[in-house]
Amino acid sequence: MSALPWPLRALALTVLVVLYYKYAKSALFAACRRVAHLLPFARRWDASERSGVLELAAAGASHVLVVALLALVTGIDLTRLGLGLDRPDLMALGAAIGVGEVALGSLICRALIEGVQATSRRDAVPERFKSRAQPATATGAAASGERTRQWLGLSRGGWIRHHLKTMEVVSLPLALALTAVQVGSEEVVFRGLVLTWLRDAGPVLAVGISCLLFTVMQVFLMSSWRAAIFPVVGAVVMGLTHSLLFWHYPTLIPLMVAHVTFFLFAVA
Repeated sequence: MSALPWPLRALALTVLVVLYYKYAKSALFAACRRVAHLLPFARRWDASERSGVLELAAAGASHVLVVALLALVTGIDLTRLGLGLDRPDLMALGAAIGVGEVALGSLICRALIEGVQATSRRDAVPERFKSRAQPATATGAAASGERTRQWLGLSRGGWIRHHLKTMEVVSLPLALALTAVQVGSEEVVFRGLVLTWLRDAGPVLAVGISCLLFTVMQVFLMSSWRAAIFPVVGAVVMGLTHSLLFWHYPTLIPLMVAHVTFFLFAVA
C-alpha cells in the first residue's frame, strides 16, 4: 500500500482509526465487563474495578496488535523508528514536556468551560433584566466553581474510567506498565507510523492529519461532548506538540514518557 497516493493512505488510516477506536474497542470493553463478573479471583475488588483493570490491559494488548497490523500494511520497519532508549536525558525531557502539556491543557480547558458557562448564564437571563444584572457575588463564584468541578468530573468517565480504576486498585508499577503499553502504542501509531507513512504529503498535511485522527479518537466511547472536552483539549495540545517534535526529531521515547506523565497528572 506504500505505492498509493497519500490521500488514499490518509483515507485508509481514517477507516482503521474509526473501526478500531470506536467499534472494536467498544466490543472489547463490553466483553471485559462481562468477564469481570465471572472472575473467580480478586473478590476484594468490585466488578467495576475488575473490569477497569481488564479494559486497560485489553486496550494495551490490542494496541500492540494494531501497531503490528499497521506496520505490516504500511511496510514501515518498526526497528528503524528512533526510540532513544539509551538517552536518559530524553526521558527527563519527555517528563518535562508532559508536565507542561497537562498544565496548558488544563488552563485551556478551564477557560473553555468557564466561557461556556458564562454564555449559558447570560442567555438564561431575560432581556428585560440584563441591564439590571448584578455583579457576581461570592456565592455566585462558589456556585460557578462547583459547576466547573462537576463538569471536569464528567471527563473522568468513558474510556478514562479504566485508567482511574487501575490506578486505584493495583500497584503503581503495574498501573504504570499497563498505561505505558497503551499510550506508548498510541505514540507509535499516531506519530511514528502515521507521520512516517504520510511524510511525502508535507509537514502541514501530515501533522494536521495525525493531530485530527488523534483528537477524533478521544471522543469515541465518551458519554457526551462535555465529558470529552478535557480529552479533546489535551489531544490537541499533545498531538500538535508531539507531531511537530517527531517531524523534526524522529525519536519516540520522550513522546512516550510525556504521554505517560500527562496521564499520571490527569488522572491523579
